Amino acid sequence: MTFKFKHALAAMLAVLTVVCSVAGTVAVSAAETGTQPSTEATVSSDVSDDTDPTQATEPTEPSQPVTEPSTEPTTEPPVTPTVSPTQPVKPSVGAIKNLTRTQYTTNSLSFKWDKVNGATGYVIYYRNNDAHNNFSRLTYLKSNACTIKNLKTATWYDVKVAAYVEHNGVKYEGKSQTYRTATLPNAVSVSLKESGSAITLSWSKNSQATGYKIYRMSGDTKGKYVLYKTITSNSTTSFRDKGVKNGRAYYYQVKAYRAINKNTYYSSAANIQCVAGLNAVNIKTDTRLSRVNLTWSKAMTTPTGYEIFYSTSKNGKYTKLGETKNTFYNTKKLTVGKTYYFRIRAYKYSGPSSNPKKYKCLGTFQTKSVKISKNAYGVSVGNTYVEISINQQHMWYYKNGKLVVETDVVTGNYGTHDTPKGAYSIIYKASPATLMENSHVTFWLPFTSDGCGIHDASWRASWEYGGTRYKGHGSHGCVNTPYNAVKKIYNNISSGTRVVVY
Repeated sequence: MTFKFKHALAAMLAVLTVVCSVAGTVAVSAAETGTQPSTEATVSSDVSDDTDPTQATEPTEPSQPVTEPSTEPTTEPPVTPTVSPTQPVKPSVGAIKNLTRTQYTTNSLSFKWDKVNGATGYVIYYRNNDAHNNFSRLTYLKSNACTIKNLKTATWYDVKVAAYVEHNGVKYEGKSQTYRTATLPNAVSVSLKESGSAITLSWSKNSQATGYKIYRMSGDTKGKYVLYKTITSNSTTSFRDKGVKNGRAYYYQVKAYRAINKNTYYSSAANIQCVAGLNAVNIKTDTRLSRVNLTWSKAMTTPTGYEIFYSTSKNGKYTKLGETKNTFYNTKKLTVGKTYYFRIRAYKYSGPSSNPKKYKCLGTFQTKSVKISKNAYGVSVGNTYVEISINQQHMWYYKNGKLVVETDVVTGNYGTHDTPKGAYSIIYKASPATLMENSHVTFWLPFTSDGCGIHDASWRASWEYGGTRYKGHGSHGCVNTPYNAVKKIYNNISSGTRVVVY
């Protein structure tokens, strides 16, 4: 009886030792299971992951050896054995506290947190809430701050941080903390589509935004931007403001935004300045002598001036030719037979009196095309000719394709003695000459049979040439020219040379 009792007692002790040996389990992180530990604390925030990072496999706990109890009979009295624990003691790991977002951009998030005493380091998990339900482990690091880069714009993320202690090849994590936030939307690009009795803005679509917010500043807002319109659809990419007054300046900001869990995340502002009434002007084109003469209607409101652009394709890159306060412009010589595209855009400075050019408000524009012609009024013109623009009150003389003289002039009095437009030729040369009403000139170059020609005008001061002097103080039809300019033309021109007036 005593032997059987001792043998049974030994068997029971062996079973007990195996159970204790296999009772320990390996903890699995939330990154591997897709679930958050019950010890996690979530921090609410206020406001690409192109591919999930490869998850590293945590090492498992090493198996502990199992010691079989002896089954040999013994005559010793039965004693209560002492069983050595085979499960390692799990080290204590502190909790993450004060997880804070320090910066956020369109594609990155930065965080910091309090240092955890005794921690080997920290593990970072993240989750794209727009696309995934599970966390992905991003990295291990020693610092108590990190920046996660290459994220998607306007995307909702959870970032989780836990401290860990590494012991015998095993990383033991403490209580984590999660911060819920989002990256910012990309800024839109805004343009002006209408600037008349209403102002219409248009901008690029932001597919990840909830919508757009439009802010406006004017004289009524005392120099501050105020929320003017909220658009709650990201597919609506224009806004027509009817509440404007002709000639007044308005300043707009357009921001894309995304709303998540009662928080709103904004892009940087796209700014544009406008003046109501700087509408697109209607352009007329005439081409002759390898040039284009552009004329256009006035804008609704009086602009500071007009900008002139041209391109060799309708939707190509436009080059600025120049600016003018007039409603006409004569281009430089262009390639004969080639088609060019022109745009005229009114602009107005609207800055404060101390700095009026601080804001240059641009108007809208139309595009007009024209094929360059060398002829004029159906007449073939060579490389030697005189060109006279009535609108510009300007004259050019080209000899063998080279510019010899360029000068302001005064043509016939507008409305009563207009200089006739057309293609003519120099009939003869005379120096000196006496004209009608006993006007004596030094150089005389007639080009019409009824007495219109080019000559000097000693009775005019130098400041009287060009501009709008011809409207009310013009000639009887001739082209009055400064003395030195007409002298040079006279000495370098022959009878029969073409004269084109437009």
